[in-house]
Amino acid sequence: MSRYAMCVRCGRRLRRDKDVFGDWDGESYVCDYCANEEEDDEDDGERLSVYDAALIWASHGKDEDYMFGYSEEELEDAL
Repeated sequence: MSRYAMCVRCGRRLRRDKDVFGDWDGESYVCDYCANEEEDDEDDGERLSVYDAALIWASHGKDEDYMFGYSEEELEDAL
């Protein structure tokens, strides 16, 4: 048995993950190999079209939380 924490997914050694203050809570570990794979998987290149984003934005009262990365001008033009 290893004295280090090992990743259950790939079997490599985990590193300790510190919080924003630089302290370690004793429980947070990160696998640098699997974390990179997950980040790559998340961005699959799909993005909401400006037309669909404009419809959703308008249906939510033109709330800035529903702009999906588009500017207000782009969304207005799409409507």
